[in-house]
Amino acid sequence: MAISWTAERAELPGAVRYTLVTGGEPTDRWHVTVALPPPNLRGVAGPGPYPVLYLLDGLLTFATAAQIAHTTLAYAPGQLRPVAVVGISPATDDLRRLSAQRARDMTPTRADSPYLRVRTVYGTGGADAMIDLIRDVIAPHVESAHPLDPADRGLAGFSLGGLFTCWALARRPEGFRHFLAVSPSLWWDDHLLLDQRRTPIAVRAAGDVYLAVGELEDGPHRSWPIIPAETLRALAGLDMVADLAAFTERLGGRRGLAVRSEVVPGEQHATVWPAAVTRGLVHLYAIPPERHPVV
Repeated sequence: MAISWTAERAELPGAVRYTLVTGGEPTDRWHVTVALPPPNLRGVAGPGPYPVLYLLDGLLTFATAAQIAHTTLAYAPGQLRPVAVVGISPATDDLRRLSAQRARDMTPTRADSPYLRVRTVYGTGGADAMIDLIRDVIAPHVESAHPLDPADRGLAGFSLGGLFTCWALARRPEGFRHFLAVSPSLWWDDHLLLDQRRTPIAVRAAGDVYLAVGELEDGPHRSWPIIPAETLRALAGLDMVADLAAFTERLGGRRGLAVRSEVVPGEQHATVWPAAVTRGLVHLYAIPPERHPVV
């Protein structure tokens, strides 16, 4: 089946949502939503081409990230680079199917874990295929249709999407300059990404990296909403704060990587995304003070 694209106006001002079909299965349909700086900020943003941030889990993360990118740009003209956000998500509103498909697409290996609380009806281990889809199909299309800079791509994700982003950084970083991972699921496959022997960091890895986790993600007993006792027992031993510290240490000192890692005070897994993506966008796209406009 040939690849096809259809476009429609998205709810966000100035945004366009595409439906991408890559095959005949229900899991071969994608929503790809492109949010440029909105019309009322084009005078500040300029005509482009803009840096572009490809964002996983678009149904859950895109609207927040795009609105924050617009708000921060409006308040910081000349001090923040305008960035276009491209949200990528399976073309479904069915949360069960969405959860099962993201378990396939966001994980780098065929494995299972008691921490993965979804039915893996589509399997796991599809992260490399997803990277190929972004690089070979999605990015060329949206970058030809909009004023986006193919030499200034970023990759971002939350939770399993954060795992995906860290995997791309560690093993397949080619073509990306910025990496933003929030609460990455580094527990995957017995902490695959924390093991130098199983997952050596690619020699060619380079770019600006922002990593974050909520302060209250050091144990499931600190979560909100309150976790049922059975689930709490299944999640025993989960410490995402310690995992992120270990991954940050693995990246530390590598030539070509500029890494900032933060524990966001007072936040846990259900609440950390808005605060962390704000800090991440500002960190990755801030203009150095010496280049600020003279006022």
